[in-house]
Amino acid sequence: MSGDALEAVFFDIGNVLLHFNPTEVLQEVAGAVGRHPLKVAEYLWTSRKIEALERGELGTEELYRIFREELGFTGDLARFKTVWCDHFRLERRTAAILKKVAKRVPAYLLSNTHALHYEFIRENYAFPRHVRGAVLSHELGMRKPEARIYAAALKIAGVSRPGAALLIDDLELNVAAALKAGFQAIRYRGPEDLFRRLQALGVLV
Repeated sequence: MSGDALEAVFFDIGNVLLHFNPTEVLQEVAGAVGRHPLKVAEYLWTSRKIEALERGELGTEELYRIFREELGFTGDLARFKTVWCDHFRLERRTAAILKKVAKRVPAYLLSNTHALHYEFIRENYAFPRHVRGAVLSHELGMRKPEARIYAAALKIAGVSRPGAALLIDDLELNVAAALKAGFQAIRYRGPEDLFRRLQALGVLV
């Protein structure tokens, strides 16, 4: 399919546009609350806190309250936001690719994220300003790889048929779900590979 036939290109955020190391994040958060990283990880995941955040069921103020009351965090809200958010590293080459793509095909973000992270991303990085819109799990109450978030993405972008949409994502599970929904999809393996794949599709020259 040529780039001219594409009606929208959806970019994932985590480990596509922004890199982060979960181990380093856990160490920083654990250090802030004086707990072992494995204990913090167990708490966040077994209690479904991360999923609740990404579905918009848990807000920033509530997360801060939980960290103070249940994990013993003693800093103020500003300090909490720094600890929780200040671990991203921009993949500049992929951000440059997004900017080029957006000049040829409408570009969107499609991400499992939450309000606190996305607020930080919008304040600190330019790439959200280069897209037509963002399909965000916490705003829709649904997450990849659920089929309904891909359907919502098509509706938000006004895409006439699934095959006219392209997803770029680092997780095989999300790519497989997009393909099942009828999308075209690229498993992200770095900016050089992405550039070549987009050239092959005619999205970039």
